[in-house]
Amino acid sequence: MNECEQIHPLLRGYLNESLSARDRRLVARHLNLCASARRELERLRSGPLKAPETPSHSPSEPWDLKILRWLFKTSKPPSRKEEGERKPKPAKPALGSLGKAPQPSSLKPILGVVFFFLALAFLTHFIQNAGENSVVKGTQRWLSSKGFHFFGITPSLELVLDLTNLAHWTGNAAPVALPYHELITDPDRFRVFWALLQPGAELPAVDFTKNDLVAVFLGPKPTAGYAVRFKRMEDYSDKTLFWYDEVAPAGNEAAAGITRPWVLQLVPKPSQAPVLIQKIQ
Repeated sequence: MNECEQIHPLLRGYLNESLSARDRRLVARHLNLCASARRELERLRSGPLKAPETPSHSPSEPWDLKILRWLFKTSKPPSRKEEGERKPKPAKPALGSLGKAPQPSSLKPILGVVFFFLALAFLTHFIQNAGENSVVKGTQRWLSSKGFHFFGITPSLELVLDLTNLAHWTGNAAPVALPYHELITDPDRFRVFWALLQPGAELPAVDFTKNDLVAVFLGPKPTAGYAVRFKRMEDYSDKTLFWYDEVAPAGNEAAAGITRPWVLQLVPKPSQAPVLIQKIQ
């Protein structure tokens, strides 16, 4: 059965305005394409109207409307029987010159489908590349520094560096009475520390664009031989940790007398804040 054979039995109901909204759209679309259907409609309009005939076979719903209804979770249009049981509306839209009823624009559902797939593609790309996004990483670091973590996950360890072979300077007569540590990030601050720890000695060259210095003071010790040995640097997503070990003197190396050991350790410039200096327990 072709489309004309399906649509022509609905023309009388179209004139009586007793068809469902779905069938009215099908008839109107066919009238716009078929001259024979328009002539039949004019013939029926000029003659007496009879009770609408119920066709034995209703055209199936187009596949594109099924997809749009599934995407936007809309209900299926009521059947002609259900439509006929409802009370008729007081006003109906006027017919055009060819008997075509005004139809809602199809642009909105098409734009909705396009926007849905664009949003899905953006979300997929964002999830796959979130670890490399500077905005996401910066937000994660700030939240982690405030004590918040995403879904309770601990900060990820991104880099571990061995510090044992980097340059360092030590001594046993620090002008500091209590244990203390500090990160030195500029040459002026380094110059002050060096003048206090090594008065009269030449200031070592340090490139503070790439490196920093960690100053650790152990405080008063009862004997000589105590020292500080930096082990590693751990770069997390929300902080940087420098680990050092306090080395106690062997029994045959200990010498009586109060000492105040200190160390200036060259370290790579931390990429994450805050910077924590921790003693290995």
